[in-house]
Amino acid sequence: MKLFLSILLNTVIVISIIYLLIVIVDVTFVISFSSIMKHHANDLTVILTNKKDNLTKLVEFLTSSGIKPDKKKVEALQNFDTKRLEIKDDEDAKSAREELTSLNDYFLSLFEQNDIKDEQGECQKIVNNIYELEKVYRQHLMMYNADVLGYNFWIAFFPTRYIYLILRLKNKENI
Repeated sequence: MKLFLSILLNTVIVISIIYLLIVIVDVTFVISFSSIMKHHANDLTVILTNKKDNLTKLVEFLTSSGIKPDKKKVEALQNFDTKRLEIKDDEDAKSAREELTSLNDYFLSLFEQNDIKDEQGECQKIVNNIYELEKVYRQHLMMYNADVLGYNFWIAFFPTRYIYLILRLKNKENI
């Protein structure tokens, strides 16, 4: 009987230690993914803010070249609040990103439709910056979304999912 109790106690201890190690690994991954997502979100916000600034420069160049963009679009760009671009899981942030994309498409198409004399190459540099920012944005977006998948996996992992439910951690959504 003592042998059975000793084996049972040792088994319980081993299972407890394994569970504790799994919890530690899981919590470490959740914290890591959360931190990495925060960094990517900040990067995405900076990229979109730079894109807005470059679009403003493009509008100034188009206007100085005699091209008259739609006043409503220019006003929308001038009044665009970059704080709305912060990466969050709400509809306002999503609509802000869509609005900036729409303005981006409009002004770039306006540039491409008109024959602009750009002897210094200044306007082409602005346009190239916008295209590069778009490329970098897509790359960071893929990394952010991959980290969201990892985060969502680890907060749903069986042994610790109940801890995260108690802590009210929720799944993040892809952008």
